Amino acid sequence: MKCRRLRFLFVLATSLCVACERKPSPQTVDSNHRTSQPAGDLTPEPPERPTVNDRSDSAESTKFLQQLAAKLKFDHRGQIVEIDLRGTSADDSSLSVLPGLAYPRSVMLDNTQITDAGLATLGQIESLTHLYLRGCAISNPGLAKLEPLRNLRSLRLSGKNGATSVDDDGLAVLQTLTQLKALSLDSLWISVEGLRHLIGLDQLSELYLAETLVDDEALELLSGLPSLKTLRLAKTQISDSGLKPLSRLTQLSSLDLSENSNLSDEGLAHLSGMSQITSLNLYRLPVTDAGISHLATLRNLQSLNLDNTSLTDRGLENLRQLKKLEFLNLGTTGITDNGLRFLEGMSTLADLRVARTAVTAEGAQLLQEKLPRVTIQLKYLK
Repeated sequence: MKCRRLRFLFVLATSLCVACERKPSPQTVDSNHRTSQPAGDLTPEPPERPTVNDRSDSAESTKFLQQLAAKLKFDHRGQIVEIDLRGTSADDSSLSVLPGLAYPRSVMLDNTQITDAGLATLGQIESLTHLYLRGCAISNPGLAKLEPLRNLRSLRLSGKNGATSVDDDGLAVLQTLTQLKALSLDSLWISVEGLRHLIGLDQLSELYLAETLVDDEALELLSGLPSLKTLRLAKTQISDSGLKPLSRLTQLSSLDLSENSNLSDEGLAHLSGMSQITSLNLYRLPVTDAGISHLATLRNLQSLNLDNTSLTDRGLENLRQLKKLEFLNLGTTGITDNGLRFLEGMSTLADLRVARTAVTAEGAQLLQEKLPRVTIQLKYLK
């Protein structure tokens, strides 16, 4: 009888367990993943691009990139639009998830382990508009793999650390990237031969060519780029006569001629008619008061760097009409307290640097009283 009761209780307990219903567990929502609204709650927004998949990027892709220390930006639909991996340990395999994203626009890979193999992956992302590859171990064949990126607006390369070996031949791919507006080629073996591939890039507005083989012939060629607004020519092979064609660049507003040992006072004369310029860098040029006098006509200048030139108080007098200046670097020049009086009419001046000059604290204080909004740097800051 006792055994029979035990069997009955066992069967009863089993039946009750089977009859019980489990409550459904709550749905897990990834805070980095935006879910779509139920139909009828909101009027759906039209897709930004009809060819783009109308979906949010997967939480798995987001997590993978964040584990690589990527800084991500999303659009209003939760799609990743910017991936910043600069300075991380990212390599070619790290790019594997990018082609699967809905609409990435900007990928920043400066100083990573990306090679030519990684560029093959990037070449599949036709939505890309901005690509940063400074300091990556890439070469001409790798750069050619970017040919499908017809929407690219900016491409940033640099050979500063010696890893990038792109040269003139590699620039042939640029002929197909007709939407380019910004191009950085600093510290690469680029000469006029490579720059010929830029002919026809009529939308190009920013060009960075510091520490390249650019010479006077190259400047003649570049003067045919009608949209150029920013041009960096620091540490190149240009000379005084090479500056003459730059006057054709009527849209040019920012010009960097720093550390060009072949430039002199004569060359600055070619700048006198470029009244549209707002930013001019003449750092460490072998120019004197005579050459600097040609800048007096550049009345729209907002930023002027004359650090490490042979400027004296007499030369400062030629700058007194530059009433729109906001930044002025006069460090390591021959100016004194006496010359500061020529700056008293620059009411917009906000940043004045006079380190390593004969300007004293007393002289700086007197100018400060005339220009209360200006910050005056007397000491050189590393």
